[in-house]
Amino acid sequence: MHFYMWFGKFALKITMILIFTLLVSLTLILTVPQFSAYKVGFTPSAFVPLAIAQAVVSITFLVSLVGGVVFEVPVGLIALLEIPIEILLKKRVYKIVKEKQKMSVDELVRETGVLENDLSFLMKNWIIRPGEDTNKVYKATGTIKRGHLQIDLNAKELSWQE
Repeated sequence: MHFYMWFGKFALKITMILIFTLLVSLTLILTVPQFSAYKVGFTPSAFVPLAIAQAVVSITFLVSLVGGVVFEVPVGLIALLEIPIEILLKKRVYKIVKEKQKMSVDELVRETGVLENDLSFLMKNWIIRPGEDTNKVYKATGTIKRGHLQIDLNAKELSWQE
């Protein structure tokens, strides 16, 4: 699980860089006539700095386009593998907590083998409704509850409420 979180941060940065360079180079190619290398009859400029700029823009466009496709296909496949892993982990956590009715986060960490910070992050995301701020909403009681699963943030305990 820790690998997927690290990989997601890394892949997101690379993706953003590729998209940014692709958009900048595409904008230059489509809007500036001197960089319109896609048009029939295009010839590089005789002015050396402009010819270098044309080459850089064209190469940047091609590299970011091809690199984006080549990089994003494996990233997409890895991301698709993360979804079933998280679903299986969620089912396993719910089953363990339901069987024991009440347990500490440390016990759950030992049973699942997932790091405590990662497991806490995932459980909060499974329980909290989108857009809710846990620190603001549950500060008074210290608990987060959704459905049958309840997390006591102060005692670091999970319980199953029928």
